[in-house]
Amino acid sequence: MTDAVPGGMPAGAPPSTPGPEERRRESRESLIAFVVTGLAGIVLLLVLFATMQLYLAVQEAIRYWVADQYVPLVNGAFYLIVIAGGVYLVLRLLRKGS
Repeated sequence: MTDAVPGGMPAGAPPSTPGPEERRRESRESLIAFVVTGLAGIVLLLVLFATMQLYLAVQEAIRYWVADQYVPLVNGAFYLIVIAGGVYLVLRLLRKGS
């Protein structure tokens, strides 16, 4: 006698081909995944645009609030912080992906 697996099929039985209902469900799930990916892409573009606007606003604030002789120094510090943050995020994404 063969043991039944949780799906109800005997342990040695070949897998059955998916029926039309299951294929429809799989295509629906794939369409939903495609839409979610598209929405995530749109949100990513909006975040990129907002990030660029913030970057430019910080540059304007530095020019407004810092004395002219110190603007290059403060800009350099700001660029260094941006570069360090970018490197940190890229390294974190690479570690998470592997």
